Amino acid sequence: MGTDLAALAQRLPPGISGRVAGDADLERIVEFRNRYGTRGEWMSPAAARATLAASPEPLRVALVAEKAGGEMVGFGITSDGGLWRSGDGSWRLTLRVAPDHRRRGIGGALLEQLEGHARSNGAPRMVTPVRGGEPAGAAFAAAHGYRAFHERIDSWIDVPAFDPSGFDDPDEAARRLGIRLATWAELLAEHGSDIDLFENELLPVIWALARDVPSPTPMPDQPPPLEQARRVFFEGPGIDPPTTILALRDGAAIGMTVTMVKENGAAYTNFTGVVRSERGKGIALLLKLRALRALKERGVRLFGTTNDEQNAAMRGINRKLGYTPDPPTTMYEKRFT
Repeated sequence: MGTDLAALAQRLPPGISGRVAGDADLERIVEFRNRYGTRGEWMSPAAARATLAASPEPLRVALVAEKAGGEMVGFGITSDGGLWRSGDGSWRLTLRVAPDHRRRGIGGALLEQLEGHARSNGAPRMVTPVRGGEPAGAAFAAAHGYRAFHERIDSWIDVPAFDPSGFDDPDEAARRLGIRLATWAELLAEHGSDIDLFENELLPVIWALARDVPSPTPMPDQPPPLEQARRVFFEGPGIDPPTTILALRDGAAIGMTVTMVKENGAAYTNFTGVVRSERGKGIALLLKLRALRALKERGVRLFGTTNDEQNAAMRGINRKLGYTPDPPTTMYEKRFT
């Protein structure tokens, strides 16, 4: 590991110490992130722990900066993504310092060690997000050799206020196209005896759809083995079966919108996609309409999504549905080789 704690201690200001975070720190880091995070970034400690368990990242390292009494004032995490490591070898970085402890060298000290860890493991490139409306974060990134190269946009819709009367009924519209919309919960029940076969057929479809989405880092060419993919895609907090919707033609999946419902009462779209041969028919809109209907029945009040700036088609659908965008998040990169 490329972390030099002695060098970190020398760079941190008086009264602040730094260390490698352990498993017991996960809840504290999640709470810190939630305190200063956006609506879309909020995650429960239980969901964060389940996500890490489902998708281990052996090279991941997290550092915390804290006061003598143990109060966390900053953290940083870097990883190659584990199962989701980028096709070009890029590493991901998350770094945040409490507002009242900025401009004291804490962020720079943490960043130096995180970059060292990534470089010692052969990282050719580091990628990190800077939220819209945070000029200090953009200035920090630029001062440390990062350049902006990509934008992502969080958008939100008030579910109870959404009026579907201006749209066709999604199930009726789907039938006219010769397809069926079904929740993941319905499909789990229908394929109880052959769920492994169904998921095994679905996995490459999902992977192909995901690889078509514009992204700041390329996805791996091949999906992980089914047992590992099942824990990430088909189980756990990342998918809510009653509000995750699939489009099927003759029983085969041709599109999917994956919804997670968080413990704070908000829902979020983790992914929406339609196979290339079926695009241009309005299927993605029908998937979103069906998800909104299920969320309204569920009593969810806020529904969010994130789209890359280049994904004009999906952003157009969200505008049509009435989503309100937040200021864009800018992705920054630093190349080591």
